[in-house]
Amino acid sequence: MLKHLPEVSGVYQITCVPNGKIYIGSSIDIRDRCEQHRRSLRRGDHPNVHLQAAWDKYEEENFKFTVLEITDRNNRLEAEQNWLDETQSFKRNIGFNIFSLSDSPGDTFAQTWEGFVDPEGNPVIIQNLHDFCRQNNLDFPSMHRLVKGESKLKSYKGWSHKNSVRQRDYIKTYDGFIDPDGNPAGSITNLAAFCRENNLDNTHMVAVANGRIYSHRGWTYLNDRENLSFKTYTGFVSPEGNKVVIANLEAFCRENNLQVVHMRQLISGIRKSHKGWTWNLDNE
Repeated sequence: MLKHLPEVSGVYQITCVPNGKIYIGSSIDIRDRCEQHRRSLRRGDHPNVHLQAAWDKYEEENFKFTVLEITDRNNRLEAEQNWLDETQSFKRNIGFNIFSLSDSPGDTFAQTWEGFVDPEGNPVIIQNLHDFCRQNNLDFPSMHRLVKGESKLKSYKGWSHKNSVRQRDYIKTYDGFIDPDGNPAGSITNLAAFCRENNLDNTHMVAVANGRIYSHRGWTYLNDRENLSFKTYTGFVSPEGNKVVIANLEAFCRENNLQVVHMRQLISGIRKSHKGWTWNLDNE
């Protein structure tokens, strides 16, 4: 037993003496909580992999369990947060804490979290935010900041919360996307979710829609330059020396294993040839 620790509410610290790194935590019973840590570390199944790795390397006798502050139950999380902020123990070169927030992980994980909106715009009630984030490849601190209204972004990976600083909306609708096969994609009201589902880069697709780039993975967009997708090129010369008329360069390149960018560089004169293909300015 860690008899030197009091059975009171407060903030504690676990110190790895050889490297000086620390872990900050709080509990309504410091002695009991530290005993839980020690039992888990001894078994080798502690959920904090950084702390467990140090324990395995330096062994138990090189760790100290100490009390930082005794508080009442209602103030322990606030006190813990103050110590986290002061020590910066969530930084890997300083400590073992995984999260920078005092209630993560902790008793609050079991609570019900309301107010979240998923990437499709549906309200979602989450029973255990920490487990939910782990199961859905989400970052707990980022989701938690949305709840507390502390995030500078209106969303995280398409998720938003009613407390977000800037509420996410889905009023932006894209009607001009053309898929790699030349078919209109129809209206897309949540481009970020669409890109995730189709393995596309949202930033690149927005650039395509805004005309900053011509295409992304074969996707194009009909906007003020809508005729560009169907421009006919008559200046290409095949590896056999034949003039070839191409009405849809994107589709032609896909069918013939050619790079659209390289073919366009032939037109601009940046490149002289691509897989035997050349460009004759006199032909167009």
